[in-house]
Amino acid sequence: MKSMRECISCSGAEVKVILDFGQQPPSNRFYHESGHQVETHALAVGQCALCGLVQLINPMPEAMVRSHYSWITYNEPEGHLDRMVQDLKAIVRSDAGARIVGLTYKDDSTLDRFNRLGFDNTFRFSAEDDLGITDPLSGLETVQSSLTPGRAARLVQTYGQADIMIVRHLLEHAHAPLRLLESLAVLVKPAGFLAFEVPGSKTFLSSFDYSFVWEEHIAYFTEETLGRFMQNAGFELLFARKYDYPLEDSLLAVVRPASRKRLQSAPGAEEIALGYNFGNHFAEAGERTRRYLQRLKSEGKRVAIFGAGHLAAKFLNFFDLRELVCCVVDDNPHKIGMCMPGSALPVLPSTALIEKKIDLCLLSLSPESEKKVIESRQAYLEQGGRFRSIFTQSQISFQREAI
Repeated sequence: MKSMRECISCSGAEVKVILDFGQQPPSNRFYHESGHQVETHALAVGQCALCGLVQLINPMPEAMVRSHYSWITYNEPEGHLDRMVQDLKAIVRSDAGARIVGLTYKDDSTLDRFNRLGFDNTFRFSAEDDLGITDPLSGLETVQSSLTPGRAARLVQTYGQADIMIVRHLLEHAHAPLRLLESLAVLVKPAGFLAFEVPGSKTFLSSFDYSFVWEEHIAYFTEETLGRFMQNAGFELLFARKYDYPLEDSLLAVVRPASRKRLQSAPGAEEIALGYNFGNHFAEAGERTRRYLQRLKSEGKRVAIFGAGHLAAKFLNFFDLRELVCCVVDDNPHKIGMCMPGSALPVLPSTALIEKKIDLCLLSLSPESEKKVIESRQAYLEQGGRFRSIFTQSQISFQREAI
């Protein structure tokens, strides 16, 4: 792999590999037989020296990323949406007739909030009818490549242009984000706005929570690199806000095409160090994790992971923990009885915590879900079971015990 690649944000050929995870399977590739061969693709993270953006290098093709199962879904945080809609409402200056448009199903709950506030001129594009996506298993990996400037122009002829275009949790999936912005700008009136929401990556990068690296997320934005990205794309940043969450913040950027392109500002030393330290700390994090679990195994302890999602899959695969964890528990009936991608660990119902006499259950869940799971598993706790989190930032992180 070449040491330098072209940046998806500033197009400079200064993207340096900071962490190479090797060959990895798609995190949604569950299967029934433990001997099943799963396709893999190189997963490497780089950082641009010119603009600071952390990004995947040569990401997995969208056809490989696409799920094989209709029951796999992803939920985005929504606790901040009421505040976000109020922020956006201030931008449209309470014009109830403003045309507010969403691009994907991710925008439905935001449009619903505008409707409840009296904004009734809302609309959301259809993946099949408007974006030409006919495969029912297609997701955001397909949306990001289906919207081209030509298609956007045809949509404007049919539906007109938006005063505000809502685009939640799509930009980070884009293989060619500059082209995506060019297409989206066509859908907005000259005096209109584009409102992007993306996950904020600074917390997991600074705390070395490697499970958040995912083949479906190409760009890993911070407040600084998101603003610089919009500047590179020729947009004026009108409003920005960070909505705080314990593990992964939500970032809002409201933009419109700039009258003239500004010179790119250079990233500071702290921004570059964020990526460098993330890559440099990986070997130590893996050694500490394996040492902790090997000690438990030597004591005859049994360890499971709760939550058969992409975060658990990455935790298991990145640190090669298949011999140190006995199973993954999840009460999704579609996942029970299947094997985890990569590690091939069986997915069992949560009753296995007691039936298999699990001593330590590592949670791959948000703090809100952690609390619910722990409160509802008192019988497991009473038999001596323990819960810890795989995430460094959690109050019950196993890292507090690992040495």
